[in-house]
Amino acid sequence: MATDTPTSSDPLASGRRLGRLASPEVWARLATHGLAIGLVAVAVWLARVDVGSALPLALPAELVTTTTPAAVVPLVAPEVTPSLEPLILEVPAASPTPDGSEIVRKADVHTIIPTRPRYEVETYTVVANDTLFIIASKFNLEPETILWGNPALADNPNILSVGQELNILPINGALRVVQPGDTIEKIAKAFHGTVEEIINFPGNNLDASEPQLVEGQSIIIPGGWRDSIVWQLPVVTRTTAGPGGASGEPGACSGPFSGPSGTFTFAWPANNHYLSGTDYLPQGHPGVDIAAGLGAPIYASDTGVIVFAGLSYRGYGNLVIIDHGNGWQTAYAHLSQINVACGGAIYQGQVLGLSGSTGNSTGPHLHFEMRSDVYGRVNPWLYLP
Repeated sequence: MATDTPTSSDPLASGRRLGRLASPEVWARLATHGLAIGLVAVAVWLARVDVGSALPLALPAELVTTTTPAAVVPLVAPEVTPSLEPLILEVPAASPTPDGSEIVRKADVHTIIPTRPRYEVETYTVVANDTLFIIASKFNLEPETILWGNPALADNPNILSVGQELNILPINGALRVVQPGDTIEKIAKAFHGTVEEIINFPGNNLDASEPQLVEGQSIIIPGGWRDSIVWQLPVVTRTTAGPGGASGEPGACSGPFSGPSGTFTFAWPANNHYLSGTDYLPQGHPGVDIAAGLGAPIYASDTGVIVFAGLSYRGYGNLVIIDHGNGWQTAYAHLSQINVACGGAIYQGQVLGLSGSTGNSTGPHLHFEMRSDVYGRVNPWLYLP
């Protein structure tokens, strides 16, 4: 059943209610609510009305300027004229400190000066332990360039000796010292270059309109190369007969000999399995220089018969050659001591001598070569494990 709220008949109660409505706290609360309602109403109006259409599109006449704006001039960067005068760095004057002393500030300019290209032939003196590859790397050149720039080497890097002076070309290529009868065309053909490259290379100092060669002049062939003189091993086999063999050198053995044959597998001839000097080059260095200190043991790479044991006149120094009886031979050069004799049988891994620096060598190492009846002189890296 519905009920009504009873109405009070007390006049003091209604007076108390009017007093609460007239208090400052009530009016402050009403003002706050009114302001919030007003802000909401304004936001709703702005969302619905295009403000641009509601505002005047033109300024009042009294606010309109009567002057014409100046034309806009585009900014142009000032032209810089290169100057050949040296750059002068101005250092600010010293600044005094509170105690009267001066602070000197040094100029600190971090610049990298580009390396100027080199056009002249330099001279280099060979030092101990130098090799063709080491010298080439010092000048950022190919090893063949050292050979082709030095006719005295005769394509044999083992002719290097301490104190020897070498020509160092400024670029990869070849060098020709002009001889009687030389022409630019002949030089270009002999060194597989072009006439234009020879004439245009600044280091040759040739007049492009009328190039003239002078006897004794050094001419650089950029990118050129020449047919190499192959450094030959003594030719001695187990079937060679006669005193001194076919080579006529002291170490050559007089055969014929018989003995065990090789296994067609090859072992490292030294304890170290890395280079200490010149690597294999088809033209000029048909072997590898293996790291081996003075007196280090040198081993037979495969089984065979000794056909050369002694001194070689061809730059090898004390040399041992093993004929493996299957079309292969291996050679061991620059030995300080030889422990085998002509005609003796030797087996894979057996010590044949000690490492040294005899012959044309600038430091102890083992020069190791491989030769085949079918393939000729080969790169040992292809056969060593």
